[in-house]
Amino acid sequence: MLSFDFSDRQINIVKGDNTASRIRIDNSATVQVPGDMIVNGEVIQLSGLSELLLTTLRSEQMMDRDAVVTFSSSSIVFKELIVPKAKGSEFLQMVQNHMSQEMGISNEYSISYTVVGEAGEQNPGSLKVLATACPSSIVEGFKKLFAVMNINLRSVNISCNSISRIVLSDKSNADKMPLLVCQLDNNFLGLTLFENGQMAFARYVPISPDEYDADDYVLEALNENIFRMEQFNKARGGNGLSNVILYGFIEDYKKIVDALDGLDIRASVLGTPSQITGYENFEFTVFANAIGALYRRNKQTERINLLEVDHSNNKDSSAGLSSMLTTAGILSAASAILIAAITGFIAVQVKNVDNEKAGIDAEIKEEEKTKAANQILHNRLELINKYKNFVQTVQLDIDTLPVMKKEKVDKIQEVIEKDKITYGGMTYDLDNGSIVISQLTVEEQEKAQDVPKKFVDDLKKLDFVAEVVYSGYTGTGKKDNPVVINDITVILEKEGE
Repeated sequence: MLSFDFSDRQINIVKGDNTASRIRIDNSATVQVPGDMIVNGEVIQLSGLSELLLTTLRSEQMMDRDAVVTFSSSSIVFKELIVPKAKGSEFLQMVQNHMSQEMGISNEYSISYTVVGEAGEQNPGSLKVLATACPSSIVEGFKKLFAVMNINLRSVNISCNSISRIVLSDKSNADKMPLLVCQLDNNFLGLTLFENGQMAFARYVPISPDEYDADDYVLEALNENIFRMEQFNKARGGNGLSNVILYGFIEDYKKIVDALDGLDIRASVLGTPSQITGYENFEFTVFANAIGALYRRNKQTERINLLEVDHSNNKDSSAGLSSMLTTAGILSAASAILIAAITGFIAVQVKNVDNEKAGIDAEIKEEEKTKAANQILHNRLELINKYKNFVQTVQLDIDTLPVMKKEKVDKIQEVIEKDKITYGGMTYDLDNGSIVISQLTVEEQEKAQDVPKKFVDDLKKLDFVAEVVYSGYTGTGKKDNPVVINDITVILEKEGE
């Protein structure tokens, strides 16, 4: 199982498994992410990021068929709720309704929750819940990314839920509460507050040197946000914070401890739970979120897998179809009411003008009602037929869309290796179903100038290739003048053709 901890500029990955309540880590890797590939937790550049991750996984020999994801974003909304007790999906629906009413959250958010405990004597029969609302577009981005990589995505959850499993599994932390756990990074701070043996609140704070007039902006931001979280704890009736646990990128631990002395807070580094093994070859605190995501959730108190939450909430294409058909029915009903009202108005006016024509007017009214009813049915049928044709057209487009599978890319790479060619990179156009291979250079060999044509012919022989766009090459193949092939575009066959 692979576990990915996503942030905007870095992705920490571990490969391991959870067996008999013990987690064994086999390997780890860190991927530096160029700017604008991920923005505030949402995957923006799908093809570029998938290639970057697959290249790392292959080079580190970490490929696996299943994965889990943990991430953070400042777009996530946290809210403590009091919710009446219920079972299963009914309780999830009640949490979603509460978030919608109290926070104005729309259906464009995926809402998850963790049960903190009983709501107390003032709210008998209710539970205290920490709910989170995450933009559904972030979850959809991860689903698309792992579909492109041909890896089965098992769960997507927020980082505070991942780290809470590690913190709460260490029973010694119960004596330190209220406890603040801080993730340090050059681009953000992750803060999770624990009270009474449970996670109570979490914040994700983007930071940059431009925001602080200090040499060590990370330390300045840490002090500021610890102070804010302490005020939050006191506002809830707490006694303030006395313990802070740090994890993430800790460059100078002693410097941090000295800086926190002014807040009268004891700082320590996140410890490694005894049930985790294999971490000796890497820095545990850097990969803590990814390792925490491998823990099994408590099904009685947690609904934190955003994939399951979206499925329970019917956020799929069938829901969209149902919504549109419902809208069509409403429009048809509104049309019927309008037509009937106009017809009735005309009938009354005619009757007032000439009472002697009452019998004729009544017959006209009945005829017009029949005509109006038939027109309504005709309009509704026409609307449904138009939508049916639209759905069939979209389905045909989907069915014939070229599929970018890992096996196809692997076969293209086999041809490249067979013809002794090196290349700088591949880019993928999922909409048009094409692959562009750039910076191709023929290795030094006899008849090097014959290789470009042979390479193109070999690509065309692949059963999934529709066409190869090739604009020639430069160089003679001599030692100081290698054959360099211009960028080649491989156009894939559409499915079903």
